[in-house]
Amino acid sequence: MQGWIVVAAWCFAALFAIVLLSFAIYEINWKLRRLNTDRDRLTQLAVELAAVGEELQTAAERLR
Repeated sequence: MQGWIVVAAWCFAALFAIVLLSFAIYEINWKLRRLNTDRDRLTQLAVELAAVGEELQTAAERLR
């Protein structure tokens, strides 16, 4: 009888580990997608800011 308790405990532990690892993998993938999206937005913003900087420099040179 005690053998079944040990087997059940191990099965529960294995199932719990699988659920926990699945959740961790999901969270890592979700955060990775979010960070990639944020990086792409920041890259686009940097390009736009560089263009604005060039326009400001051109305008400053015209004022001289």
